[in-house]
Amino acid sequence: MTLNRIVILIAFFLVGSCGSEGDSESPPDLPLTSLPGVYSGVFPCEGCPGMPTTLWLRSDGRFFFEQTYPAVEERGAMHTHSLGRWGWDADERIVVLQGSGPVRRFARPDADTLMMQTNSDLAHRIVRDSAAPDFSATIRMLGMTRMRGGNAWFTECMTGFEVPVNKVGDFARLRHQYRSAAGQGRAVVVELEGHFSWLRDGAPGSLTIDRFITVKAEGGC
Repeated sequence: MTLNRIVILIAFFLVGSCGSEGDSESPPDLPLTSLPGVYSGVFPCEGCPGMPTTLWLRSDGRFFFEQTYPAVEERGAMHTHSLGRWGWDADERIVVLQGSGPVRRFARPDADTLMMQTNSDLAHRIVRDSAAPDFSATIRMLGMTRMRGGNAWFTECMTGFEVPVNKVGDFARLRHQYRSAAGQGRAVVVELEGHFSWLRDGAPGSLTIDRFITVKAEGGC
């Protein structure tokens, strides 16, 4: 084999190798408009069969994140929820969730898959789910409440959702604590556990307080 032919073969091999490596490391250039949706999967965990995980990326920039920790000998199954706002980091090309709980980052290897970045060697993968999961779980929330004429409105701090409060559940405690801390129409900070009802277009319709926790006469979101 001549020297020139050897050089050509080496150069061809190097160019091919570089191209393959770049393709495997670079995520596809996908439109951001295709990001919103519901993603679900089972995250790996040490000593358990896995953690069912669901992420709802809303088109208005808000998100809901749910995980279930399986039952172990010491305790039963535990459900955790967080909500907040999501954004796209154009430099890192990742989805960033900021809200209640730690900041979470997801790579997007294809149009229907998100991979959460962790220190684990195991893939934390969720994929687009065409089903319509129920997002009416009870969540611990902090927000601003104001009352007028016996009616109350709640603005959640992380998402900015503003909804009327249903006069069921622990509404009576909210009303009593509000009257002790504020005058009619004044907004105060409250902490509670509650769940949203949703309208057909995906907007929040109302809030039901499952457990009222406290009211703070001063401060804001």
